[in-house]
Amino acid sequence: MNESESSSNQSGETPTMALPTSIGGSLVGSHLATYLILSRLGRGGMAEVYAARDLNLDRDVAVKVLRPELSKDRDYIARFRREAKAAAKLNHTNIVQIYDVGEIDSRHYIAQELVQGQNLKEYLVRHGPLTPEQAIEVLYGVASALDAAAIEGITHRDIKPENVMWSKSGAVKVADFGLARLGNDNDGSRADLTQAGLTMGTPRYMSPEQVQGRPVDPRSDLYSLGVMMYHLLAGSPPFDADDPLALAFAHVNETPKPIDRVRGDKDVPEWLIAIILKLLRKDPADRFQSAAELLEAISGDDVDRPGHARRLIGAANATARLQRVADEQRRQSQQARRKMIAIAAMPLVFCGLGVLVASQIRQPGLSEYLAPDGVTQLDTVEEQFLEAVSKDKVAYWEAIAKFFPPSESSINRAYSAKAQLQLARWYVEHDQLRTADQVLGQLTSDPNVDRKYQLIAWARRVLVANQMPDAKLLDEAKLQFESLYAELMASNSDAIEMVDRLFSYREQAILGMSRDT
Repeated sequence: MNESESSSNQSGETPTMALPTSIGGSLVGSHLATYLILSRLGRGGMAEVYAARDLNLDRDVAVKVLRPELSKDRDYIARFRREAKAAAKLNHTNIVQIYDVGEIDSRHYIAQELVQGQNLKEYLVRHGPLTPEQAIEVLYGVASALDAAAIEGITHRDIKPENVMWSKSGAVKVADFGLARLGNDNDGSRADLTQAGLTMGTPRYMSPEQVQGRPVDPRSDLYSLGVMMYHLLAGSPPFDADDPLALAFAHVNETPKPIDRVRGDKDVPEWLIAIILKLLRKDPADRFQSAAELLEAISGDDVDRPGHARRLIGAANATARLQRVADEQRRQSQQARRKMIAIAAMPLVFCGLGVLVASQIRQPGLSEYLAPDGVTQLDTVEEQFLEAVSKDKVAYWEAIAKFFPPSESSINRAYSAKAQLQLARWYVEHDQLRTADQVLGQLTSDPNVDRKYQLIAWARRVLVANQMPDAKLLDEAKLQFESLYAELMASNSDAIEMVDRLFSYREQAILGMSRDT
């Protein structure tokens, strides 16, 4: 059941398939095919989910019914049928079982297993982060489900806490294959992402290749599993933002904070953190290459034995294999640091050869990023921004304001401001601090720019001035940032929350922000 399909009931709490409440509704008390509808479990943007009794087989089931106003929409019907088709191919203890799919009087429905329990989002809200032991149970169960799906050529594409049920008996069940990709179907386009991903839910758990509209395979599900496991252990997702496209950018470019720092303790074993970090690699080639490989790393032997996950803690062979993963993670981190040190040392070598030679060596690399060739105007500013996220080149960020002038609409102004912030970020990453400050200066001096984006721009100017260093600019930027921060603190909590999320503890210290604000 999707988050959107479990978002409304009279109590305001997120309902579950397991805890029916007799809140009424057009189908409660009626018959749908052979099912007597008993109570409604949830209602959302796409479907309603009911607890029902299968009168033919005398068993309780969950019945998901496409909302009547969507029954003539081909896209929604196709997604609904895709869910049934994908899940019906799978018969696995860690997958919610599909019993029946049909249409009666223009009502499209799916009858499925009724799980007595709650989904992981609900568990997280009610109980807080999982213990490492619980996390291993979930990791093992979902990986087993993904392995079964991959064998059938199915990529789920929507792994997140809302779509994983935890039964009262402790069984982990993956649900909702509404965004699944079956075999070699080619519905994984950018349009599909925009319609089914960015509008039906945030890309909080989507892989970099998925948010970029590139082809996905089972390794994409493994990335989503890594995001979910991070969330379950840390209590918050590795990347978060109010804007879906900002989230997409974070998945493509940013590195999550260490789990133990977010969690505030050292309870999570090093090897489990290493497993999650490997799942979160940006390049699919750097992740586990299959759910089976992940299961092998976790268990070290027969992955099909019932209850095997419960015996993982303290198992010598599992610990040894997982420690190797941790060692690999550490080696790769060290290699990355050495590479960065080598890159940082390169300008010194260039200086020894002469400034002219250095500039000749560096220019081809920059020109490839600055070249405007190939930037075409897309249908909407949202798509143009997502294209810039995908390419991350100067010309693509600049094209947003060029193709969608900020003066034409508030949406254009918002995306133009966000594009300028990303452009400034690009210049900082390429050691062009003065140019970055010029871009940020355009934002801070434009009275039409939303104040929250001006606040972020002033914060960035503080950090840029601190790097240059430029004491005069640093003092001025700090004064402007502190003034605007205090002003918005009293009137715009969303802006303050956005700043708190965007900047690390170290950056907040430079900005002079108190952790108590």
